[in-house]
Amino acid sequence: GQQLFEPGAFGDWLVDESMDRLEDTGRLAGLIIVGIDHSDRRWDEYSPWVNRQMHAWVPTDWARPTQGGEGEAYVRFLAETLKPAVDRRYRTLPGREHTGVGGSSMGGLIALFAGLARPDVFSRVMAMSTAVWFAEDGGPWLSKNRLTSYVSAHAPKSGSRIYLDVGEQERSREQDPDVLDAAGRPVTYPRAYAEGTSRVASALLAGGMSPDDLHLVIDPAGIHHEQAWARRLSDAVVWLFQ
Repeated sequence: GQQLFEPGAFGDWLVDESMDRLEDTGRLAGLIIVGIDHSDRRWDEYSPWVNRQMHAWVPTDWARPTQGGEGEAYVRFLAETLKPAVDRRYRTLPGREHTGVGGSSMGGLIALFAGLARPDVFSRVMAMSTAVWFAEDGGPWLSKNRLTSYVSAHAPKSGSRIYLDVGEQERSREQDPDVLDAAGRPVTYPRAYAEGTSRVASALLAGGMSPDDLHLVIDPAGIHHEQAWARRLSDAVVWLFQ
């Protein structure tokens, strides 16, 4: 996976160190974590929805004007190709009650979708700093968001746990997006990440999910960076699999 186990251009999630520490201190019995590399089609593969306003959110040299739409195929790959291969090769507990999916930013978006679309495979979801903004479908901020609509319609009633977190200082770039809310006010990146994640949590509860199975963490100092995700990882994993 991208910088899960080794430092890269943006730091290190410290996954191996954190999991070893959890097992050494008795907080977790043990966990197999599979890091999945991503291609240059990351924007497309990590969302089932197409964003036709990418340049309102990210630089023109970072993405095409329209991205997304391959998320359902990606989740099928996870559930029907990758997981069976892992189960054949390693000493897993293959049942859904022992299986989770997680990620940050766009990885958080596709993890949420995977957990809700394939509850037969995944019963534990870790969505950090989710890029809720990617699922916007035009109009004022959060007036037509396909992720929050999907979450509300597919919220698990029982048998699943979902961990959400977000930092209050999150930014995808220095320049704020060219997006307005219903009152005509500009939407900053920190606001988009914080409000987007809070709206997902509200949608899950409105859809019938038990508050006992949902955990929302708001990190006042959290930024959109591997260091922040590494700092929150251990508590997230323990809550999901305890």
